[in-house]
This record gives sequence, C-alpha cells and structure tokens, in this order.
Amino acid sequence: MSESDPEITYKAKPFVDVNIAEIQKSGKYRIVGKIAEITDSTIIIDDGFEQITIILPENINVELKEGLQIRALGYVELHPEKQMRGSFIQNFNDVDLEVYRQINELEQSLRRVNP
Repeated sequence: MSESDPEITYKAKPFVDVNIAEIQKSGKYRIVGKIAEITDSTIIIDDGFEQITIILPENINVELKEGLQIRALGYVELHPEKQMRGSFIQNFNDVDLEVYRQINELEQSLRRVNP
C-alpha cells in the first residue's frame, strides 16, 4: 500500500482514564473530579489527588457549578503548566465512582490480555 492509498484507515488514539497526578506526558485523557473553581473560560477540577485547570470547549451543554462531579475529556499539555484543553465535559454527579473505577480496571486488564 502506498501512502496515498484511499483504503488506509487511521485510528485515533482513545482518551485514557487517569488520576491527574499520574499524567507524566502530553496526551489525550479522561479525568473525573469535582469542580473546585469556575471562571469565564476555565474550570479547576480536583480528583482527590491533584487539581488541574481545564480550558473549556466553546460549546458546552453542562451547567457548571462548584462541587459538581464531572468527567472531562481533552488534551493535556504539560508546559508551561499542566492543563487540559477540554473537548467534552460530562455531568458525572450521578455516577458511582467506585463502580466506574472497577469497570475501568477490568477493561484495562482485558486490554493487557488481548492487545
């Protein structure tokens, strides 16, 4: 196949579930935490381990308020500071985080067994 072959498909890398403190390189991540602070264009969320500033996407369908539990998906940059350029913000207030984390651990273990 040549580089110009129209049948070549490209698979985008998925967002990876992490605690903020585990992020050591730039990339696409999913973070669950509570909103600690809100400004016009950013929020700060706290996942219980660390906080991160999220630059909000232009179109957001979630009513943001301090204390709301959310899941943010986006690209994390490390320089000049660790921050996320948000792609999606989801209300996660009604999600049982213990069950959510157990499901993620199970999915990760299955990926290791069946790459």
